[in-house]
Amino acid sequence: MSNELKLTADTVCVTEKLLDTTEELPLERDFVLPDYFPDVFRILRCTVEPRLDSQTVTADKLTFELTAVIRVLYLTEGSRRINCAEQDVELSRTVELSADCPAPEVTIDLAARGVSCRAKGSRRIAVRGTVCAALKVCCTREKTVLTGGSGCGIQLRKQTVTCPVKRLTASKRITVIQQTSLPEDKPAVGTVLRTGCVISRSECRTVAGKLAVKGEAELEVLYACIDKTGEDCVQTLKFTLPFSQIIDMEGVDDSYRVSAEVTPTGCSLMAGSGEEKTAEWELTLNVFCAAEKTGTSVYVTDAFSTEYECFPDDTAEIPAGQADSTTLSANAECTLTAPDGTVGLVCDCSAECGRPTIRKEDGKYLLTGSVTCAVMGEGSEGGIFCTEGQCAYEAELPAADSSVLTEANAAVTGCSYYLGEGGSIRVRTDVRICCKTVSGGKVKLVSSVKMDEEKPACRDNSCAIRLCRCVGGEDIWDIAKRTRTSVEAILEDNELDSDTTPVGMIVIRNS
Repeated sequence: MSNELKLTADTVCVTEKLLDTTEELPLERDFVLPDYFPDVFRILRCTVEPRLDSQTVTADKLTFELTAVIRVLYLTEGSRRINCAEQDVELSRTVELSADCPAPEVTIDLAARGVSCRAKGSRRIAVRGTVCAALKVCCTREKTVLTGGSGCGIQLRKQTVTCPVKRLTASKRITVIQQTSLPEDKPAVGTVLRTGCVISRSECRTVAGKLAVKGEAELEVLYACIDKTGEDCVQTLKFTLPFSQIIDMEGVDDSYRVSAEVTPTGCSLMAGSGEEKTAEWELTLNVFCAAEKTGTSVYVTDAFSTEYECFPDDTAEIPAGQADSTTLSANAECTLTAPDGTVGLVCDCSAECGRPTIRKEDGKYLLTGSVTCAVMGEGSEGGIFCTEGQCAYEAELPAADSSVLTEANAAVTGCSYYLGEGGSIRVRTDVRICCKTVSGGKVKLVSSVKMDEEKPACRDNSCAIRLCRCVGGEDIWDIAKRTRTSVEAILEDNELDSDTTPVGMIVIRNS
């Protein structure tokens, strides 16, 4: 038996989670209306739209900055015109990470919670609420893992694994601006009351050592205007805006599997200048691209020695397979009621949803979340109202034994309504859920072993052979490790093959 331990190794790509938490940023804003705004008579609705401005990782800290866009819709006395008082509030937060990370992957999901608004007199408005930031920071590192070895009685359990061996990332913020003509049946844009954006399609591919990202965004805006008769009204305008961008990523080629995650961070609409009815759309997107190269090799998953005290000293947990995406559909229904019990006209129906929670049970993943629905309309007597409420959505994804659901995002893709009795409004929302799964589950690979040559393995040498009772669930490797012998010796002495599950008593030879 050689007394010199020799080990062979290779490198794999390991993703470490440095942060997974939710930060709450208090939002408090008292503001006075500008002189050119009319007085507040009745507040219809207040919304807060948080937009991510920047994120930086320095040493072991994450700092992010955001702008909370406050929109207060209100009426002035004796008028049907809907006014919108808009204020921007800048917020920031610094969070410590569990370790330093030279190449972080940062995910920040923003949502406003508990928003309340009240008028303090006819010129001052007070807004209170909380911006919740779901933070996730991962770091991708190359780590050495064992592929083989000999000497000092070392026994290695090996497994053929397909796993990431290289991962590249890049991110970029892009702004898309396009001017369009309004449809003939739409009045000119007055005051923007609400904006919305959903990424309906996106794709990513490698072109000459760079990444080409393109897709389409479905934009929607609600605005106050004056119709052909000179009356105040509100209109909804929808537009499909294509986008494309070339993103630099050093080292990427056709051997990498590439993907892009496109997140809208801001959408605005401005009336065009001149007499023509035009509008200028401006869309801001965060684009995060990842390129991953996988390889198949034989790696060590466990180790012990028949001669000395020995055990794995460090391990690396990696996905044993490729990442994939699955899209699910869900529906949510919410019943709202007009304040005066009558509905003469519905001017706007919208909804937004939060990130789903993931729960695994009975061989499937349950994805649940909430949808906030809002309706603006007129009562039968002509009074304008806004009403909103929440409902839940749910979807299921079969949980295959060899796959793990790692992440899920949701977006509202459609919203419709129908009117019931007593001023009830039934809102139906279509939700698209994008799931990220990893086939093959996860496997722990041995990065290093600790061998103590001053502590020989304890062994009973009073007999030549022993009988060992197999414990339920043990395989040949488990028995060899427990009895400090080799797998090959057990197979040979008991005339077994490597696929056999031992049952009852087997022979263990003291070598």
